[in-house]
Amino acid sequence: MHYPTLLLTLLAASPALTAALHLPATKRSHAIDVNAPRAQKEARSIPSTPKKKAKRVVKKKRSQCQVPVNATLTRIGDNNIATGTVSSPVSASTAAPSVSASTAAPSPSATQPVSSSPWSHVTTWSGNSFFDNWEFFHWDDPTHGTVDYVDAGTAWNEGLISINSNGHAMMKYDTTQQVSGARKAVRIQGNLVFTGGMVIMDAYHMPYGCGTWPAWWQNGPNWPYGGEIDILEGVNAFTQNQVSLHTGSGCRMPGNQNDNQYGSLTTGWFDSYNCASYETGNEGCGVRDGSGAASYGKAFNDVGGGVYALVWQKTGISAYFFPRANIPADINADQPDPSKWGEPLANFPADNCNPYQYFYNHFSIFTNTLCGDWAGADSVWNYAGYAGQSQSCASITGYSTCKDYVLNEGSAFNDAYWEVGYVKYFNSTTLV
Repeated sequence: MHYPTLLLTLLAASPALTAALHLPATKRSHAIDVNAPRAQKEARSIPSTPKKKAKRVVKKKRSQCQVPVNATLTRIGDNNIATGTVSSPVSASTAAPSVSASTAAPSPSATQPVSSSPWSHVTTWSGNSFFDNWEFFHWDDPTHGTVDYVDAGTAWNEGLISINSNGHAMMKYDTTQQVSGARKAVRIQGNLVFTGGMVIMDAYHMPYGCGTWPAWWQNGPNWPYGGEIDILEGVNAFTQNQVSLHTGSGCRMPGNQNDNQYGSLTTGWFDSYNCASYETGNEGCGVRDGSGAASYGKAFNDVGGGVYALVWQKTGISAYFFPRANIPADINADQPDPSKWGEPLANFPADNCNPYQYFYNHFSIFTNTLCGDWAGADSVWNYAGYAGQSQSCASITGYSTCKDYVLNEGSAFNDAYWEVGYVKYFNSTTLV
């Protein structure tokens, strides 16, 4: 469904949020069709275990598991405000082929002057109330990971989530040395739904190491037709992040895409410019950060993490990364201005991929799986020399399979955790 005048779609999480946005009284109109037929591959609800697919080293495949999140939707744009019920499914995330980037990530000064921004702050999720804004996914992992996703109560009681002394949200694995079947973990999905706008995530630490598959991403309904955007993702001992799109048929990137980003369009066994999942073995189109900008894994943690920003506007979809020392002052001042940030890590222009036709009604997701269809595939576990990983995990760990390693080496995951300062949403009356 295409909303050319839609500015930012927000889930009415509470009356307080609606009041803060100064919304007029809502009315029922233009209800979103959430009952459209789904592709045969994804036509199931909770919680069956999807059929496992084959795995390539170059890019990962995935199966889909539709997990509804039902909520009242508020749409904002040109005084056309409506409410309806949206069922937003959850899918898995994306992949990675080897291409090196020749240019470095931009480094805007953290002390640069702050001017007025065309983007207005909508809401911040941080501090003691951070987890109040998320639903806890506690069904079988759609990507077949060696994890047991738990509900919020279990996560709090067993210390898998917490707020540390700095007010940062922590998400961890169970580190009991030996477990049977799976290791407890958390996966959360935001209760705010949006179409167009900007979302910024500040993380001080992310999971890394053999067996891990962390991601911060967002997804729409009826995968892949509502679109999927993977902003921060990788596996095992990778040092390079990949940003990817997954869409229905028709979304393509231009041949000169690399001229307008410092990351590099990945090359795989399919057409790298085609973002349609069903036409590319579920790979879509991706951009990998080979700039050495500490955008992923241990290098990310060693510099104190940083900020990822996703900008979704009329001209297309772009992703930016700034290490801790180079976060622009306008971001810190809640007046983000991407026109001053330099080249993005990944830029997916609207030329042949309308960002409101192929992407809509998204919600943010943190996943923290282990092994699964990507990290645990034999061809990946035994592979080296890809995305900055110089040794295979089989060599690093001494285990022939990811699952055996995960089940028997809980202490190996003591440092595999998320530490998130905030997630913020912004809107624009002119750019979206």
